[in-house]
Amino acid sequence: MNDEDFYKLHLQLLSIYEKNKQCSGAYQKKTDYYKKQLSMFAENNVQRVFVLNQLLKIHEKNREALVSSCADRYFLRDISVNAESGI
Repeated sequence: MNDEDFYKLHLQLLSIYEKNKQCSGAYQKKTDYYKKQLSMFAENNVQRVFVLNQLLKIHEKNREALVSSCADRYFLRDISVNAESGI
């Protein structure tokens, strides 16, 4: 893969994350910062891929928190159902 292919791949992944986006305020500030970097300061595909990678990491971190929260609620619910049924 060359730089152009990596750039296109990162753009595709970022577009999927942003289509399904639910960022909190702190994450939104970070993504806005890197989007500004992408549009103003990235001069070539290598720099753009670096900035896109930072954006993807932010989305992954946000997604990790959401998955963890869902898992905690699921297992907490499972524990409370078991406690109510006497198991």
